[in-house]
Amino acid sequence: MGASTGNMLVDDPAVLDGIFAEAPTPIITHCEDTPMIEAELARYKARYGDDIPAACHPDIRSRAACLKSTQLALSLARRHGTRLHVLHISTADELVLFEQGPLIRADGSRKQITAETCVHYLRFDRDDYARLGHLIKCNPAIKDATDREALVRALAEDRIDVLATDHAPHTWEEKQRPYAQAPSGLPLVQYALNAALELVHEGHLTSAQVVQKFAHAPAQLFDVRERGFLREGFWADLVLVDDTPFTVRREDVLSKCAWSPFEGTTFHARIASTWVNGYLAWNGSRLLDAPQGQRLEFDR
Repeated sequence: MGASTGNMLVDDPAVLDGIFAEAPTPIITHCEDTPMIEAELARYKARYGDDIPAACHPDIRSRAACLKSTQLALSLARRHGTRLHVLHISTADELVLFEQGPLIRADGSRKQITAETCVHYLRFDRDDYARLGHLIKCNPAIKDATDREALVRALAEDRIDVLATDHAPHTWEEKQRPYAQAPSGLPLVQYALNAALELVHEGHLTSAQVVQKFAHAPAQLFDVRERGFLREGFWADLVLVDDTPFTVRREDVLSKCAWSPFEGTTFHARIASTWVNGYLAWNGSRLLDAPQGQRLEFDR
């Protein structure tokens, strides 16, 4: 519901209404109002040409554009009784639209409308554009420190249900282009858990809450079969965390894009081992053997 990387935009009112009325599965949507963004982009291009400062990104892809689109999605979901999951919440303004409370209620029922945010919205804010520039250009945009703080609280209060990455490994060379040509998105998978665990170290979340947002909630939300929990008979997708500090170095980045926005950051915990479907995939220093991924199955 907002133009971003690729050609997946759906914003025709009649088409949207039909999707929300007829979708047999939960609707998952990225909410930004494209006409508002295009108008702001034209205004900044008139002022700066192609050399728009990276720090203008949260003003071009504004909080107002996020709020308008999210309000539309929620109104359609409520009109049609649709299960809705809104991705990449980046503003404090949107948080008031979502119900506070556990994803699975005491009576066993599940929230009808849920929200997700991403780890970069919890670790970066507007001040970081001066240091990182287009390296933290993403859609929706990373916004103000007050938004970052509100998003952390919303995770702790169960107003946001899922924590994700929106992993987008654009190359270093692509990110050095002028604003309009530099693609949006960050490579985040490798250090996402480390970054989230910093919130535990800082006293904002418990380790159990991190596990809930990263592992339990996606499985509960989308009815993923035999995943997301440490249970007998479930697939052994496991991470062993070692409370040993380390500093992110470019030479340690595993993504093919070969850079990370966390370079130079010291985290308080490292990933000691990772198992995928019961196979040891990471031994703390290197990836092992061939990938062991499997297609997910669903209980629907």
